Amino acid sequence: MSQNQLRSVALAAGLLVAGAAVAQEKLNKADKNWVEKEVGAIITAQEKATFEQINKDDRKLFKDLFWMRRDFNPTTAENEFQKDFQARAKTADENFRGGGVKGSESDMGKIFLLLGGPSQQQRGGSGESGPQPGADPGTGGEEPGESSFGSPGGEGDAQSMTWVYDPNPDLGIPNGLSIPFRQQPGFGYRMVVSDELTKQLERVKERLVANPSVNYARDENGRLRKADMKFDPNSPAKLALKALQETGQTSEAIPFEVSPAFFRATAGQVYVPLDFVLGPGLSSSKAMVFGSVANSDGITIHQFEESAEIAKDPTGKQVWELPLQVQPGTYKLYLGIVDEAGTTTGTKIVDLVVPDLSTTELQLSSILMFAEGKQIGEAMGSPGRAFLLGGYHFTPKREMVYTTKEQLSGVFYAYNYGVEGDKPNLTVHLSFSREGEARGATKEEPFMLQTPEMALTIFDIPLSIPNFKEPGNYKVTVKVTDQVTKKVITQEIPFQIQGQ
Repeated sequence: MSQNQLRSVALAAGLLVAGAAVAQEKLNKADKNWVEKEVGAIITAQEKATFEQINKDDRKLFKDLFWMRRDFNPTTAENEFQKDFQARAKTADENFRGGGVKGSESDMGKIFLLLGGPSQQQRGGSGESGPQPGADPGTGGEEPGESSFGSPGGEGDAQSMTWVYDPNPDLGIPNGLSIPFRQQPGFGYRMVVSDELTKQLERVKERLVANPSVNYARDENGRLRKADMKFDPNSPAKLALKALQETGQTSEAIPFEVSPAFFRATAGQVYVPLDFVLGPGLSSSKAMVFGSVANSDGITIHQFEESAEIAKDPTGKQVWELPLQVQPGTYKLYLGIVDEAGTTTGTKIVDLVVPDLSTTELQLSSILMFAEGKQIGEAMGSPGRAFLLGGYHFTPKREMVYTTKEQLSGVFYAYNYGVEGDKPNLTVHLSFSREGEARGATKEEPFMLQTPEMALTIFDIPLSIPNFKEPGNYKVTVKVTDQVTKKVITQEIPFQIQGQ
């Protein structure tokens, strides 16, 4: 990959960020109303970000997939969840109307759509009135007591109200949930928002997804793929996954290893491409790769079953890539591979810790060491091609062993840096050593792409220069300096050079 090609990656990455913003602006009135109002109470942050960025011609398919993901009985023709939701929306419109908005679009209406009526209701923020067991949800945009849903009753401060929900581990509120509201003149009761409450409500939204195997996967052209309507609960992959989750017993009939990388995505999410490297055991290049992602509460948030064409990398290893996008946190991955005949299965359980890349401190993404970069023109990762940055697919360097005929190549992002005006000032410096002895360094260079939102750089060091003529164990130290805040991050990457 030439330096000109490498620099075009940075330009493409910048265009990709601009394109994401444009895609969001292109939501038509009906789509904007759907994502913000019709399903705004239950759509997850990740789904909302995906909807705003996909091809406009895929939005109808997205809506179909959205409801399929929540259908808790997919073996029937009717989507019971969608039917119940529509009935609940009608009730909310009738009982929380006022303040210039529909009842289902008010804060109380949205909470009712998400959680139903509260188990208890308290008037007054200080709790001077006791809870009202069995009380109905009260009013939305009106004065208390005027709603056809009934008066909340009780004494206390009429300007504030708290809805109390009983513990419900299945909904992600194992200790229950209290939601405070305060009345604003002309707007009715508005929810008193906090970071913790926002996180709790997001967990509830994620728990409503009953079929995580129905997802928003894209094809090789970056378009949404239709869900497989042939739901087979007894497929070899589903049976193997179920056994793996229930027993925890793994199989090495098809051995494989999985390595993640981490890059910041939208809405606080982290993009996690997974690199599968297979050992012997797979007789052909066709297989079914399956798995699920469980959060720290043991709840499955994503499930997949992908027909995979297992590729070979430049070293001859059998490989496959899977894109994930999740919130920062701790997860358990239940993964498996079934051969084409459906007779041989390998399974593995992987603990995954996803870092928070949206803090205020200077941070780096994974430094992706790559063997090859190829422009393919796709914006989003897809099964089989997950290591996608700026329209280029990067083939990971899976063993850090080189010859002097190769190049030491890496790509990474920096996040949360300072700006002067609207311009950041980041530099990167590489230094090399062999078994503790210094072997030269690069000049301090600016990042290839620097915007207030993102910074990207790529290094490409020929190993044919005299610094690397001796075989042995080497190390490159990557030093990133934020010249605005004077913060520094260093990271060491060991590699080996073999003799000719």
